[in-house]
Amino acid sequence: MSKLALIKKSIARDLLPRRRPDSHKGQNGRVLIVGGSIDYYGAPILSALGALHSGVDIVYLYVPECNFDVARSFYPDFIVRKYSGEYLVGRHVDEIIEFGKKCDSVLIGPGLGGREQTIDAVVEIISKLQIPTVLDTDAMMALKKIQKFPLQQPVIITPHKNEFRNLVEREIDVNENDPKSVVLLRSIAMDLHISILLKGPIDYVASEEGIVERNETGNAGMTVGGTGDVLAGVCASFLAQGLEVFDAVRCAAYFVGACGDYLYGKKGWYFSANDLALALPLALM
Repeated sequence: MSKLALIKKSIARDLLPRRRPDSHKGQNGRVLIVGGSIDYYGAPILSALGALHSGVDIVYLYVPECNFDVARSFYPDFIVRKYSGEYLVGRHVDEIIEFGKKCDSVLIGPGLGGREQTIDAVVEIISKLQIPTVLDTDAMMALKKIQKFPLQQPVIITPHKNEFRNLVEREIDVNENDPKSVVLLRSIAMDLHISILLKGPIDYVASEEGIVERNETGNAGMTVGGTGDVLAGVCASFLAQGLEVFDAVRCAAYFVGACGDYLYGKKGWYFSANDLALALPLALM
């Protein structure tokens, strides 16, 4: 097997969304983020920061009422909606779908938790809200309950190694020097007709057409909690701005890692996921 293509700065830069000088509010994308629970309030906020600071015009947060006040007060740029209770369940699906029809992409998962009722609700949202979709953290487990692929919309999943193992129910240590592991990653993406961003010291991205590339930006400072939430928000942002699904994945992997490298140069290992989101414009310039 030939060496996997490396996502280079020149490639990622050329793929970045272009903004028309005469565009107005909303024309550069609207992202809906469905996340949060009684256990986790910060994750959807970090995703929203990632989406906002990677160029999308409008970010909507749909969170349970127990997260509403903190999400609404954290950042004035977000438009925040709430549903009743402490976590997502089936009775909330219709209102989320109706609201999501005004958006260009949806990110489902940051902070949702893995309750079975919640995963069932995610399955229903995926099946009914057919806009470009990013699934992160526990929301990825919804794919195990879906009977028929391909889905009607493009889908990105953003697992780390352990999440990917739980999803496919086998250990996969992807390494480009192990052709079998690359073939397996490629096969899963093609079989499910999804794009995969497998996070790690080296990121591997796979398209539903069977293309697999590697990304080497990023550093160990990004092991801090919440950086994956930022990355998922950037994926959703690039989708909402009109990038093709695999281009959105490649751009997000490269530039979030590059932002981590920029912060390492300024702060060493001592930066947070919030720092990462706020510094994204400097990496994207």
